[in-house]
Amino acid sequence: MTESKARSEKAELRRRMRAARRKLSVYQQRLHGRAAAIHLSRSPRMQRARHIGIYWPMDGELDIRWLVRRFPDKHFYLPVLPAEPHPHLRFRRWHGKPLSYRNRFRIPEPLRGHSQPPLQLDLVLVPLVAFDPSGARLGMGAGFYDRTFAFKRLLPGAGPVLIGAAHQLQCVQKLATDSWDIPLDAVVTEERMYRCR
Repeated sequence: MTESKARSEKAELRRRMRAARRKLSVYQQRLHGRAAAIHLSRSPRMQRARHIGIYWPMDGELDIRWLVRRFPDKHFYLPVLPAEPHPHLRFRRWHGKPLSYRNRFRIPEPLRGHSQPPLQLDLVLVPLVAFDPSGARLGMGAGFYDRTFAFKRLLPGAGPVLIGAAHQLQCVQKLATDSWDIPLDAVVTEERMYRCR
């Protein structure tokens, strides 16, 4: 398959998956988010983790923010977009309160608070557009998560456990991957946990 054809297929898959998750009703969204959060709360990886990266859901992404209330003894961090041209995300402490500042993609971010280096997080919950059961992930295409956790290719086992979070409808049989893609250790949906590594 040519590079341009692969790019075109990924773009089409992104379009379809984003449209499908946006079609979910508010009730379905809430139900899926709560069910996935319950699966996570039972996971030994989640139970052991103390410093956890989470995300603010946008564009129909699975909403698992309930975990912040479920685990008041854990420290949660939201990704903060880098100032250009710096390519890596930072993670800033978030206590579950509403946020007023929005970054250039209109995603809420905490303006102040303790930052935790990605290498020192125990677990990161990663948003995605599509995934397959092997842990391959299709993101929005900007590459922020892949660049931020690229050190995992050089230092296998280092850094946080990466768990994708998605609606079950975002699962595909097989995703094409690129050399720079960082695989997920697991994926959680409203139906189940996929253990990939």
